[in-house]
Amino acid sequence: MSRLRRLLDPILRSAPGERVALVPFRLWVSAVARERPDDALRRLLPVADRLLARIDLLAVDLDGGVHAKHRLTAYHDFFVDRIEPGERVLDVGCGKGELAADIARRTGAHVTGLDLKQSSLDFARRQNGGGDLELVHGDALTWTPPQRYDVVVLSNVLEHIGPRVEVLQRLVATARPKRLLIRVPSIERDWLVPLRREVGVPYFSDPTHETEYTVDSLRDELAQAGLEVADLVQRWGELWAVAVPTRQEAGLS
Repeated sequence: MSRLRRLLDPILRSAPGERVALVPFRLWVSAVARERPDDALRRLLPVADRLLARIDLLAVDLDGGVHAKHRLTAYHDFFVDRIEPGERVLDVGCGKGELAADIARRTGAHVTGLDLKQSSLDFARRQNGGGDLELVHGDALTWTPPQRYDVVVLSNVLEHIGPRVEVLQRLVATARPKRLLIRVPSIERDWLVPLRREVGVPYFSDPTHETEYTVDSLRDELAQAGLEVADLVQRWGELWAVAVPTRQEAGLS
């Protein structure tokens, strides 16, 4: 009887309009949960992923095409606070331009946003007015900066790239920045990450990621590219870093 009560209680607590639709799902979950724990986790975790993917899309719709995380986490402030008026900024992989436009408006910097996806740049042109913002269509792996930039921004970009060290070296050599402002996902964001890895299901936060970082792995990768971390913040399951070229790399550029 107590087992039946545990099974039915969540259903009875549901809103009346949801009960009929949720009953089959809850019964299925309960049946799966009676399997061996590792087998059950391999079946349930992908379902949770699909639900979170839908929530992610709704978070974009909530703010009219701009993901609500821009507003809720205020991560733009990390970049804005580290850029001076009049500096030239290159935002590599700028996407729909939310961060690039915010930097241009709030800092008085001259910002160039680079992205491979034309539809994202079209959205940026429609939505992001004000400030000194230029949007360029190009591939970060092959595009050559036409001038020197004081700051290079890589916000949730590095984790999507295979040859990351080579791309960083190329950016330092061609853009000759004083500093790079970097935002990447932390692989130590949640205890579910090692659990997922243990039971054999995908554990990156995005299936398109090539890697995700610990503090040490980020420092090591940047060091391979001739960069050292001058500042690092860990928030919202992410690592936000200021990286500067080492003396040797600065001399070569």
